[in-house]
Amino acid sequence: MQKPPDTLIQRELLGFHAHPGTLDDYLQYTAECIDQDKRASVLYHNLHSLYSYFTSASLREHYEGSTVLVDGMPLIWLMQACKIPVNRDHRLTYVDFIMPMMHKAAEHGWNVYHLGQSKEIQTKALERIRSECTDKITIDGHDGYFDLTPHGPDSLRVIDAINQAQTNLLLVGFGAPKQEAWLAAHRHLINAQIVFTCGACMEYVAGHVRTPPRWMGRAGLEWSFRLFENPRRFAFRYLVEPGVLGAILLRNAVLGRLRSNKHS
Repeated sequence: MQKPPDTLIQRELLGFHAHPGTLDDYLQYTAECIDQDKRASVLYHNLHSLYSYFTSASLREHYEGSTVLVDGMPLIWLMQACKIPVNRDHRLTYVDFIMPMMHKAAEHGWNVYHLGQSKEIQTKALERIRSECTDKITIDGHDGYFDLTPHGPDSLRVIDAINQAQTNLLLVGFGAPKQEAWLAAHRHLINAQIVFTCGACMEYVAGHVRTPPRWMGRAGLEWSFRLFENPRRFAFRYLVEPGVLGAILLRNAVLGRLRSNKHS
């Protein structure tokens, strides 16, 4: 896999790693991978993905060797508490990232492919992207309603379509942990230089889910907007998972301090 540039320093803390970077950092990284024909996989961490990461050994394996962007202000605050030099600009969510990335793809002539969501939602999202990029972008996709079994006939058929499209930039949006597991099983078969896992990104692009006001994201309050919009879907994620994750991080901090004292 392509090593991240010096602007994307790997940060290790409390049992996980991430590569905090600005929008410009990740656009540059994408361009470098495609222009130099080097392979990279970019995953992300927010509180929900961290909860899944610490409660699933297989998911932790999928993150190994991957570049990990920071999608969530609470993680920025956590890094700041650990004396890591980051600020709000290092929080990169796909709501803010997707259209600049699509404009960059149109500008450079990259072929883009998206996997995920229903056919209806994906079609609306891709139509909006083509419209905003004035039809200069080459983008195609396949819905997420196929058998995700590793190396199964459906997965291999979809990968063949991705490769036939000469994809440079692949977006995989099945939601965690399905997207990470599917990508880990098939990355060696995918010719695209760079792959991003992007969750429900296209639901926002299509207007299927309302985009929170951007000031809420920078203030770390997007979760409250999403919880109010869809409490059934997000209640456990935003009301239960953070408490469990907090206990895990506290345990890791205590164990790390004990190991440090033992070796000092």
